[in-house]
Amino acid sequence: MSSIPELDSARGAGRADQWHTDVTFVDAYPKIPVLRGVLIPPYGGDTLWSNTAAAYLDLPAPLRKLADELWAVHSNAYDYAVKTQATEADRKHFDEVFTGTIYEAEHPVVRVHPETGERTLVLGNFVQRFIGLPKYDGQKLFELFQSHITAPENTVRWNWEAGDVAIWDNRATQHYAVNDYGDQHRVVRRVNIDGDVPLSVDGRRSVMRVKTSKPQTAKAA
Repeated sequence: MSSIPELDSARGAGRADQWHTDVTFVDAYPKIPVLRGVLIPPYGGDTLWSNTAAAYLDLPAPLRKLADELWAVHSNAYDYAVKTQATEADRKHFDEVFTGTIYEAEHPVVRVHPETGERTLVLGNFVQRFIGLPKYDGQKLFELFQSHITAPENTVRWNWEAGDVAIWDNRATQHYAVNDYGDQHRVVRRVNIDGDVPLSVDGRRSVMRVKTSKPQTAKAA
C-alpha cells in the first residue's frame, strides 16, 4: 500500500505562497485535492481559496468574450525563488522533486466545468504566456484576469487546526498558502483525485505540448 504524500516545512515542502491551481502544467490536472493538517503552528500558515467561476462572472462582458477565446501555456519550469519567499531548503526541494521532469500544456483560459456547466478561469502561477500574444500584452492581461480571481469578495481564508481536512474543486478554484510562520514546524498530508482534460467554450481539448526529462547538472569529480 502506498503512503500518503506529506508536505513537511522542515524538509522544504508545502510553502506554496503564490496563487495557483494544482498541476495545470499537465493536460488532465487533478480535479479534487484533499489536504489534512497534521502538525499546525500556533500561528500563521492559513490557506486562501478563490472561486474562479465567480471571478469569470465578475468580468465585464467584453473581457469575458476575450477570455473565452484565449489559450495559455502552463509549465512547471519557472523561477521558484523569484516568485515566492523561498528558503534554500524550499528551492532545493522544488528543484529535486517538483521539476525533476519538465511539463508544458496548453489550456483554454476559460474551461467549461464538466459537471456544472459553469465557465471557470484557468490561470495561476504556472502560466508562462498567452498563445498568439506578445509577452508584454499577455502579462498585462494576466494581471487583469488574476485581479478578479484574487478579489477579496471571491476568496475565503482558512485558519488551520490539527486534524482539519480541506477538500476543494481544483477545476473551479485557485489557492494560496500563506508563508508567515517562519521556522515553525508545519506538516500536512494530501492526496489528489485524478482529473479530466479541460474543454474550451468552443469544445477544444487541452493538450500536452512538452514532456521532457530535466537536464542533469554535471558534478565535479
